[in-house]
Amino acid sequence: MASFPAESTDLQDDELKEALQVALTASGTLDDLKARLRAEAFFAKDDKTRPRPPLCRENLLLNELIREYLDYNRYAFTSSVLAAESGQMEDKIHRSVLCREIGYPEEEKPDTAEYKEPAQPPVPLLYSVLAALLRGKEEKQKEEESLSTRLAHGRQASHEARTGSSVRQPLLISKPPR
Repeated sequence: MASFPAESTDLQDDELKEALQVALTASGTLDDLKARLRAEAFFAKDDKTRPRPPLCRENLLLNELIREYLDYNRYAFTSSVLAAESGQMEDKIHRSVLCREIGYPEEEKPDTAEYKEPAQPPVPLLYSVLAALLRGKEEKQKEEESLSTRLAHGRQASHEARTGSSVRQPLLISKPPR
């Protein structure tokens, strides 16, 4: 058996480690392994003898929205840790029940016998709720801008009516080129 100098072996080991890290990172395997290791560490230290406090309705619904989001984005280990840590049941709440509970309209399904569930799961409700909140914020901003414009025009019209003169905005004239 050939013997290599210790320095040469250390260099080969470092190169191998770096090449392995690059390959596992590129494939996404390294992140999966880290997540699985964290999940396993949690499960190993989790004290199952100590009862979890009961979940209130709001926390149960929030956890389910988050689990749906995690599962959709393939964060399986994070989802399993959330379920275990929160003391939530393993079975997920059906999407239609979740929609009804949060007051969000369900997606309509065709009434045909040929209907099949889509291969890709529907976008998580958390995305839909966020989109609705953002749309509401944009609409509110537009309403506020419209209201302030109407108020400004109303003040100008009121001033014109009281004084009999119209107040015009100054005309901006640029300086002539030199």
